[in-house]
Amino acid sequence: MVSTVGRVDALAQLLDSLSASSATGRFELVLVDQSDDGACTALLEGRSLPFRWQATTSERGLSRGRNAGARLARGDHVGFPDDDCWYAPDTIERVLARVDAAPSLAALSGRALGADGRPCLLRWLDRPCRVTPRNYYRTTIAITLFLRRSLLEEVGGFDVALGAGSTGWFGSGEESDLVLRLLAAGHEISYDPSISVYHPETRDVPTPGYVEKMLRYGAGQGHLWRVHHASPSQVAYLLGRKLGGAALRRARGQGARSRADLAYVRGCIAGLRDVPPRELR
Repeated sequence: MVSTVGRVDALAQLLDSLSASSATGRFELVLVDQSDDGACTALLEGRSLPFRWQATTSERGLSRGRNAGARLARGDHVGFPDDDCWYAPDTIERVLARVDAAPSLAALSGRALGADGRPCLLRWLDRPCRVTPRNYYRTTIAITLFLRRSLLEEVGGFDVALGAGSTGWFGSGEESDLVLRLLAAGHEISYDPSISVYHPETRDVPTPGYVEKMLRYGAGQGHLWRVHHASPSQVAYLLGRKLGGAALRRARGQGARSRADLAYVRGCIAGLRDVPPRELR
């Protein structure tokens, strides 16, 4: 299930990887096309794809798109790739084998790798483990999460106030919020770093809007800590690491990355206080 706003070239790469999958007969693609011209739907219509697919639209916002896609999905499990993700040929087959063998498992999470094969986006744990409120931020993001579909409705789906394109000021945290609600309800989530989902490492070359993006991401993280009652020690540790990283990057001449780290910290504090920073009011 993929939600997109007109990024046709990126989506084409995802389609190529799905077409090369060893499990094409066992999954369906649900596309939520939030573009004004329906260009991404047209891309699917113009291809002869070896797997089932269907398309819909929704209001803007990644969480809204994922909720809309989940209402159409017919499989027992759902994944949430970004439009610029891609899979190895055996990824989906390996995921299905794992979840079929563990019917009590609510979700399985893999690890994100960049095009060069190195871990990206998070500081991933190296070994398989059970996901907990103490390690979710090193074991889960939306693109690596494969979730039992029936549980999405049980816990209320994605919070539309969180994530990219949301109407509020919280630019992240929708998948972590979902994971923490599942854990609070007593469900089990497993992490296996040998299952890989590929994604560009966006931090390597910061875009002009990267600092504000990190401010919004931090706000989402702070909101998450507040509503899920993160321990003060965990908050202090994570903020301390980010401040240390900002200082190190500044010393290395990585000014944009350093400013982004500091913006993230400011966003976290704003989210914890539930007071939007002045740039986002």
